[in-house]
Amino acid sequence: MDTASLQKAADFRVPDGYVPVFCDDFSAGGLDLEKWAHRAPGPRRGGFNSPSQVKVENGFLVLRADWKDGEYGPGWYAGMLSAKKRFLRGWFEIRCICADNFPKGDSVWSAFWAQARHPYEPELSRGGPGGAEIDFLETFADPDGTPCAESAIHVSGMKESKAAPGGLDSLIAAHTPVPDACSAFHVYACEWTTETYRFFVDGKLTAETSWGDGVSEEDNELVVSLELPNEIRHEPGETTEMIVDYVRVFQKKDDVALF
Repeated sequence: MDTASLQKAADFRVPDGYVPVFCDDFSAGGLDLEKWAHRAPGPRRGGFNSPSQVKVENGFLVLRADWKDGEYGPGWYAGMLSAKKRFLRGWFEIRCICADNFPKGDSVWSAFWAQARHPYEPELSRGGPGGAEIDFLETFADPDGTPCAESAIHVSGMKESKAAPGGLDSLIAAHTPVPDACSAFHVYACEWTTETYRFFVDGKLTAETSWGDGVSEEDNELVVSLELPNEIRHEPGETTEMIVDYVRVFQKKDDVALF
């Protein structure tokens, strides 16, 4: 997509009681490495993460997925960033155009999410209070091809776990059709408080839950990524991009932001 033709967002609503603690509208002329780090470069599922798949142009962050003979060898490459600050609770918001999952609708997906240090170790996660993965946004296509915004929570060690021993307990909290998610900007957000997680698309509440054995009480890493599946059934030459206008985090006085 030609980013030169895209419009930046107008003024935005600041949730009551919150103040900004992390904001990037990608207008600095390049990726701000004081705010961001390239996350997990190297092999990932059916391909590779690479800094070469991340660029800033015309005031937008662009994460690209395609086949290339790159620094890790030939294969599918995608981009992933994490904020250098970590966050315990707050309002997390992204305005983006999601990658289009290729024509077959079975491949790369856009994601905006947060990961604690220990969501996958049952004795540490304790069903959520000791650490969770919170997926604010993952975009998948329904069987009819309609893009949908999913929000999910993943923990381990729940008291009433239905997972295999040592496995994840997961809740898809919201599955919201967004027909033009791959061609138009939308705002995806999550409010994480001491009591609940609340998910939004364009300011409309899509789900609210305190699922697990309690809301996470641990600080999380904030991630923006194009995710590669284990099996990528596409031919070299196909490509897709996630275009991000801004990422913003707001917190209340009792919330915590860590470097």
